[in-house]
Amino acid sequence: TKPNLKQMHSQALARVSPDLVEMTLREMTSRAQQLTRGANAAGVRVHTLPARPRDVDDDGEFRYAILAPSAASEAGKPSAEARRFLEETTGPDRPRVYRNAVLLVTPSKDGLELLRGRVRDYLAWQEVDGMPEAKSFDENRKALLSGYVKASRDKVPEAVGQAYNIVVTVSSKGEMEAFRVTTGGEPLFETVKKDKRSRIQESAISPEALLPEGPYNLWRTGETSRRASDLVRAFAQFPHLPKMLRQKDIVDTLALGCEQGNFVLRVPRPDKTYRTLWRTRPTETDLKERDLEVVLPEAAELSE
Repeated sequence: TKPNLKQMHSQALARVSPDLVEMTLREMTSRAQQLTRGANAAGVRVHTLPARPRDVDDDGEFRYAILAPSAASEAGKPSAEARRFLEETTGPDRPRVYRNAVLLVTPSKDGLELLRGRVRDYLAWQEVDGMPEAKSFDENRKALLSGYVKASRDKVPEAVGQAYNIVVTVSSKGEMEAFRVTTGGEPLFETVKKDKRSRIQESAISPEALLPEGPYNLWRTGETSRRASDLVRAFAQFPHLPKMLRQKDIVDTLALGCEQGNFVLRVPRPDKTYRTLWRTRPTETDLKERDLEVVLPEAAELSE
């Protein structure tokens, strides 16, 4: 009698080891381009299945991380592992400074179970395909088996995309939150970016917005100057501010504000005098000066 492929598959399912399922699941998740497509093009630092929090740098640059299946979370309930990635760098004694620049995506627990089932199904069909008796199948049965293997393999990436639907980040109040997004035909990063709860701002900021009367509350009362690097990194540090995908956009806003006369840029010299820039376009070298300051025009004294 001809072998019953479905029965062989059912028996193979019982033999698939949980360890092999987890290893294959991680491998296929790491190769799932729909989870990260578009993020690199947007200038975002991407981390796929980082092993520990220190793998996601705490430098003020926007970080988009796809966490391992072990970090599975639920809406309103971020896992302990996801919490560590958002709160720590090398350990509990080294808290993350730039939490507002980190956005994590984890699988949901129900989505992860579906994904495990799809992986297990594929591995079982692979086992059937590798059995000695499969070599003696007639051409029709070989074609049928090949179709089952391919169909089960093709279902895994779709299940990966469906499973990774929990976003973990800090709210505007500085509290950790986990929310579910509805995944569809577009890349996951695009879906996450468009969700208002992610608080991502991709458009440029106007120079006026960086002034004391602007909407971001970046200056203390009576303050007339600030280090440029502090203004740039404020968006990565303080949760009441929107998440900026690129620090360069803020630096470009400083350059434009100087050119338009919204504020003065100055660089301290060793002799305690200043080199000032106003109504002129600063160079890349100027903007990279470590001690570059942003000064309100009414408080600035021009040296040139």
